Amino acid sequence: MVSDPLPLMLQRLDDEPPVFFAEEAHKHLGPALERLVGLGLLRETTPATSAPCWDCGRGYVGRVEFVTSSRTGRRHAYIPCPECGAVEVPLDRLKRWAVDVPALLAAVSDAAGVRGPPAEAVTGHLWRVGKATWGQRPREVYFARHVYEDSRPALTAEMSRRPKALLFLPTEASVRRWGSATTNLAIALESVVTFGPAALSFDMAYVESRLTDSGLTDGVKAKRPPRKRAERAGKIEALVREMAEHLLAARDYAYATKERTGTPELLPRPSQKDLAKRTGLTKADVSRCLADESARELRLYWETALDLDQIMRWKGRPRGQKTG
Repeated sequence: MVSDPLPLMLQRLDDEPPVFFAEEAHKHLGPALERLVGLGLLRETTPATSAPCWDCGRGYVGRVEFVTSSRTGRRHAYIPCPECGAVEVPLDRLKRWAVDVPALLAAVSDAAGVRGPPAEAVTGHLWRVGKATWGQRPREVYFARHVYEDSRPALTAEMSRRPKALLFLPTEASVRRWGSATTNLAIALESVVTFGPAALSFDMAYVESRLTDSGLTDGVKAKRPPRKRAERAGKIEALVREMAEHLLAARDYAYATKERTGTPELLPRPSQKDLAKRTGLTKADVSRCLADESARELRLYWETALDLDQIMRWKGRPRGQKTG
């Protein structure tokens, strides 16, 4: 189970459909599943139409057939396994939960003071969230998800007509994939949204700082002095070392679980909040470092931490490796 389930939910928004299956939901979200459902961020959707055979464990996946008992009126699910025959699948194992995008955007709007309501601009991929006053100016706010080759042209065409609008995407990885597709300032939701006691919290200070850094506020963007650049490089190096240590720990964990159970497991990647605590930085520092053009090694390690195969091949940080 991950320590902070919100980044995992945001990562799922770049999948289509953005759903969690029962086994992974209980394994990775744990008790947070109930809270996410209670907040309306996840909603139960149609059950899975295929399932593995847990009886023989040979990896067979079959199509689910639903049968209603004429005697009890209860519904049962079966798969036709070549080894075991008709195998009943517990209905709970077929449950799925989908990320409710409109509900998520409404919750973010409430936390961030965005005046909505959200409206789809490109079906399933782009929403106009509303308007907000940030950096002493009213600004249009948009959100995009699952931006890949088939959807990118429609999204870039829509955003190109609104060059001053802010564009939010689910994760830092999706912001990097967006790149310079348009001139809009792109910000990752995972960098500004966290769980509060009863609802989502929004890091307004981070958004304001990004607007200032990009010269999008009423003040004149100051040229970054060399000392500030050196400070950023030092923070990036600290994060690189921390991520390198995590990858070593993740490799050892994968081989240990493989030896114990026969299947290697992925050690959860630390959240940006966790990294901030471990390195003595702020969460805003971590977000800025990940977005820094010079932090190529840091981003490589950040993304490798989600790839079990790459982790198991990890041999440590090259000697003499410099940040960049």
